[in-house]
Amino acid sequence: MTRQNNRRLRRGWLGVGVGAAVMAITTGAGIGPVAAGRPAFGDVSVFASAPAPGHPFGIAVGDDRVYVSTSAGDFFAGHVNSDDERVFTYDETGKLVGTTVIDTADNSDMGLFGLALDGNTGTNHKLYVADMNGRILRLDLGRHPAAPEVFSQVPADTGLAGDWMKAMWNDLVFDKAGNLYVPDDKPRIWRVAPDGTASIWFTDPRPTGFFGFAGGPLGGRIDPTGTWLYFSITVAADEPLTAAIYRVRLVDHPTASDLELVHRFPFDPSQAPPQATGIAFAKSGNLYVALLGPNQVAVLDPAGNEIERISDPRFHSPWGLAFLGKSLLVTNGDLEPADNPDAWKIFKVFVGETGLPLNRPKS
Repeated sequence: MTRQNNRRLRRGWLGVGVGAAVMAITTGAGIGPVAAGRPAFGDVSVFASAPAPGHPFGIAVGDDRVYVSTSAGDFFAGHVNSDDERVFTYDETGKLVGTTVIDTADNSDMGLFGLALDGNTGTNHKLYVADMNGRILRLDLGRHPAAPEVFSQVPADTGLAGDWMKAMWNDLVFDKAGNLYVPDDKPRIWRVAPDGTASIWFTDPRPTGFFGFAGGPLGGRIDPTGTWLYFSITVAADEPLTAAIYRVRLVDHPTASDLELVHRFPFDPSQAPPQATGIAFAKSGNLYVALLGPNQVAVLDPAGNEIERISDPRFHSPWGLAFLGKSLLVTNGDLEPADNPDAWKIFKVFVGETGLPLNRPKS
């Protein structure tokens, strides 16, 4: 398969089968009507813009701040980046209040994604950042922050270190014990202990991505019961060009019987492949799923049924999701071959429900 075809599959086919400026919303169970004069479900506004290098990816909300990572380097979009990546800090009004530069290799073709906050305060408060090249950085959030430090990386003895095509650390999510779970689309899930020691926690052929080295486990979140890790499959291999949501039981040593398919997004040949990316749980148990193919956000109920679909013509490769009050923040990855700085936005989508609080362990 050619590199050009790879780009189209993973990153969007923008403008195919999406519709024009009308939001596509199908009202379903779990989210009720809104009184006249108040925001309606699916109302979209611009929360903030991302400066260069643009391409906002991961997002985390906490402590009256919104943190956004960038991935200006991207193999599938044909982007290489020699200007490092960034973590931007915004206040809750969308004002940019801080920038941290993350050193990355020259001509890098993969950047940053997952963000996770710990529960410490003051000088011990940290933000964890997934570099998709196989490492996790830890950022000091104190008033006079120290330089970013490497918290964990793919162990050298695995033979997978230093090459995202062998091990790609995507999203980050803490459990209550302080372990970080890291989807890797090879396909496997890593677990990183509180001391930074990384090991492969789960692997199974069913979530294999269409490309072999990509398309597998990407976004990850723990469900409201605390007993399942949910993760997205961007482009599936078992049913080609579909996307999926799986869950695996949160036990010390999961086996094949602990993996369950939650939802399959079908592929319609007349439209872009769905391509599920970031996910976020509402407190209700509804799961929000970014779909970069049709440039939409889907909503699944706790049983895994799709009940809503949100569209906006300004969505360009929606990627990261996080709740802010009763709204969902959506990063615009802008993963097309040509840069489009006007699309480097973080959107605020009213959904009428609050997010599930994330685990934020203290040490």
